[in-house]
Parts: sequence; C-alpha cells; structure tokens
Amino acid sequence: MQLPIDTVIQPEFTQHRLQRALYSLWQARCRDGQIPLWQSLSCQALGPYLSAACVIGLTASNRSVIRIASTQVNQLLGQDSRGQALDSLCAPAIQPQFEHLVSQVFNRQSPMSVTLRSRAFDRESVLTMLPLLDRQRQCRRALATVDLVRGQYRCEAQQKAAPFSALGPVYYAARPGHSPQETDALVLCMGRKKGAQIPARPYLKLVS
Repeated sequence: MQLPIDTVIQPEFTQHRLQRALYSLWQARCRDGQIPLWQSLSCQALGPYLSAACVIGLTASNRSVIRIASTQVNQLLGQDSRGQALDSLCAPAIQPQFEHLVSQVFNRQSPMSVTLRSRAFDRESVLTMLPLLDRQRQCRRALATVDLVRGQYRCEAQQKAAPFSALGPVYYAARPGHSPQETDALVLCMGRKKGAQIPARPYLKLVS
C-alpha cells in the first residue's frame, strides 16, 4: 500500500527552529527559478547546521544514501551513517513506502517532511529534506535534518496500536502569496491536483 501524497496535513516540522532556519537558508539560495546548486552552500553558510544536517545523494540505482553524516543522525542510527541508505532510519516493514516518499523530493524537486519513529531510540522524529542540484545540474542531492518530537519515548502499546503511524504524509511546497496575512503558518496541502505541472521553483506557502 502506498500512502497518498496529495493530502491535507498538519506540518509538524514547522515547530522546529532548526528546520525552519535551514529552509530559509535553502530558499535564499533559490535563483532564477531553480533550486540551489549543492556547491552554492558553503561550509561557512552551513556551519550552524553541521551537527544536525546531513547530505543525501542518489546512487546509480536511485537509492537515497547518506553522503555526509551529521552527529544527530549518527545518534539516531547508533553508528556512523555515511553510506547508509536513508530508509535505515525507519522500521523494515515501512522501508519501501518510506523510500517511495523520499524519492518524490528528487522527482518533484520539492521540499518534504515526514514523521517517523527512530529505529534505535524508538521515539518519534521529523525528517525534512530540501532538494539540491549536483554538478551536472540534476536533482540528485538533498539537505536533510532530523528533529526529535518532544524528545519523549513512546511506549510499546502505542506502537502496536498504530504500527503505521511511524510514517506520516509528505508535506510539499507551493509558492508563497503576497498578502501580509499569508505569513504566519505553513500551508496544509499541496495546493494542486495530481498530474498538474510541477513548478520550477518550489516554496513553502505561508498562510494565516
């Protein structure tokens, strides 16, 4: 079973300062209707995020692999995460669905956030990915960061009652409006129908 993508959702990741700040950095690098080049993000710009943000790359078989690790992701996995497939962050039962959703970041060239439960620490986390272009100007890189939700452990009974809740819906971006009232919270849905043309420059839309 595949999760629906065009869904009305509550984007939990907006509660996390790190992910909002990293998104702002990514958005500021968008130029001329294009998502940023990986090379445009200097070490100096990424400095405040290096402990929590990692870089994801696609393999020849289009698997999402952690290329540059972060301390936070290493702690979640309990090991050096470099070279690890991104779906290793979640339980084996939902890895195919997880990989499918993550692939949409590269296919649609849009930011995404999903809620998952850490395999190592058994606590709920929010993963956000921001697409980047590689040297060939193909969308095969992404910035990713993971925030623990409330930092609380979840009991075994809750897991068994809702085994699929470890994976939440995709939160896609849309262009922002120009109204001052559209600057307080993130949009709750993609805002376009299936089959619609993908915008060249994705944004998180701010709504009141």
